[in-house]
Amino acid sequence: MSLPSMQPLGYDQSYSFHTPTSKASGEYTQHRFNPYTDNGGTIIGITGEDFVVLAGDTRHTSGYNINSRTEKKVYRLGEDNSLVLATVGFGADSKDVAETMMRAVNDFKFNHNLKNMTVSAAAQYLSTVLYGNRFFPKYANCILAGLDKDGKARLYSYDSVGSYSKEGESRASAGSASSLIVPFLDNQVEFKNQFVPSSKGQEERPVVPLDPVTVVKLVKDAFTSATERHIEVGDGLQIITVTKDGVSEEIIDLKKD
Repeated sequence: MSLPSMQPLGYDQSYSFHTPTSKASGEYTQHRFNPYTDNGGTIIGITGEDFVVLAGDTRHTSGYNINSRTEKKVYRLGEDNSLVLATVGFGADSKDVAETMMRAVNDFKFNHNLKNMTVSAAAQYLSTVLYGNRFFPKYANCILAGLDKDGKARLYSYDSVGSYSKEGESRASAGSASSLIVPFLDNQVEFKNQFVPSSKGQEERPVVPLDPVTVVKLVKDAFTSATERHIEVGDGLQIITVTKDGVSEEIIDLKKD
């Protein structure tokens, strides 16, 4: 008599509350349990020379069900620093990672005579948190951003086990509609596949720094387009902008299904 084979858990699109049973050998019924649920949503991060913009929609879904229309995905990690975290994936894991980072930032400030954690230190700590759960990974895709001690913008994106580039990135996106948004950001932020019109496609357009107003418009355009093409993105858009003058937050309406 052979035991039914068990497939390893993965980040597929099945949802735990309606995962079907199956016949393993024609004689035994095999029941599967998936501890992860993709709760939809998308996040974006874009940096300039001395500013960073992080944004996420506010829709929380399970399959075709909308659980909440006001679930924020971008978190400030302190009231008097520039650290901002955006996270998307399984809602419970995303909130747990955000709350863990908030406690770490507050503890650091308490233990270091009111000194704020730097963005590079926060980036390394987040990597350690995610890697520490590598045997049962947090289903949370994270983007961390802030200004360094010289006032330069830094942005780091992570996979579920904490891998990230210490050099940082100029743009990042994760979540349900990231496959739609990343090509748009490549073209509009990094100027890929853009050419000087008079050169007839022979001379690449030089990359020019973007200003905060332009970046916010790009973010709004990206999410407006994504909501027309993806059912797991919509309802509201939360935008947090970090500059040397402080942190501002804006929430606007998106398409509601």
